[in-house]
Amino acid sequence: MATLALPRPLRRRIDRWFDSHNPPSRDSITLHNRRLYILPTRFGYLFAGMLLMLFLAAINYQNSMAFVLTFTLTSLAIVSLWHTHKNLLGISVKLQIPRPVFCGEQVDFRFEVSHANLSRRYAIGIQYGDASPVYLRLDPEGSCEARLRLPTHRRGQFRPQGVTVFTRYPTGLFHAWGWLKFDLPILVYPRPLENARLQQTMIAQYDGKTSTSTIEGDDFAGLREHRKGESLRHISWKAYARGKGLLTKTFQGNARPSLWIDWSLLHDGSPEEKLSLMTALVLAAEKEEQKYGLRLPDVTIEQGFGNAHKHACLLALAVFRQRDPDSEFSLEDS
Repeated sequence: MATLALPRPLRRRIDRWFDSHNPPSRDSITLHNRRLYILPTRFGYLFAGMLLMLFLAAINYQNSMAFVLTFTLTSLAIVSLWHTHKNLLGISVKLQIPRPVFCGEQVDFRFEVSHANLSRRYAIGIQYGDASPVYLRLDPEGSCEARLRLPTHRRGQFRPQGVTVFTRYPTGLFHAWGWLKFDLPILVYPRPLENARLQQTMIAQYDGKTSTSTIEGDDFAGLREHRKGESLRHISWKAYARGKGLLTKTFQGNARPSLWIDWSLLHDGSPEEKLSLMTALVLAAEKEEQKYGLRLPDVTIEQGFGNAHKHACLLALAVFRQRDPDSEFSLEDS
């Protein structure tokens, strides 16, 4: 059953009030009495109106059976109020940090929902904004995972909006809910431009000197200590099996050209189109195992390679000239 729809300005004022009384958290949030709210649904208001009409009719006609029916239905509503509230009481909800995605993809919100009570919990819904909710059931002292897949429309780093956990079980007369706020980052990279290739104007010329690197070369040069973020493809697993730890294979060969993905070298397109192209070039350089650096106005990331370097570059592109890095993640395309 749907609740009464509220005007958007009034709803935002209510949301701000909930924000002030429910501070954000990075850990699990437990729904105790002070975090739970309950109101009648639309059907609940109609049911209350019907009870009032029955009560007036019973008084008017002095009909004892009408009184019995009215008081029985009233008792049913009171018991339903208690069960609806109890269905959420004591539930713990934890949001996992969402994995970064590219703009246009869907971001996964994974919630771990659990409780330590011996009763079963039915028809528990989790909703983000105006997106469709997901429903779950909890066994005694059980836990489960709820997953919301939400669209992305803008690049940047965001914080989640308030998440609503609600139920109308068992009769649909009442709507009980909790308002949860999580202080976790949501990272959306720029959408990569399709079919982008590394541009020769961005590749520095070299004179054919020899160098030692983890890139496949002409001759095996030896082993060195593995560095965090380097590709696992170059690890010497035989040495690891002998108990020597993580060692990286290096090769001797012609030095590969260095690459700078430079904002100043891109003259065509809007700022968002330039960021899409630079994102695609970062992915292409990483795929080709090309050492690369990133240059943006006021931001320079030195040349490197590996997952850690790639994510540092993509993060710089995602938050480039973002007005508020702590703005809320919205489902609206604005």
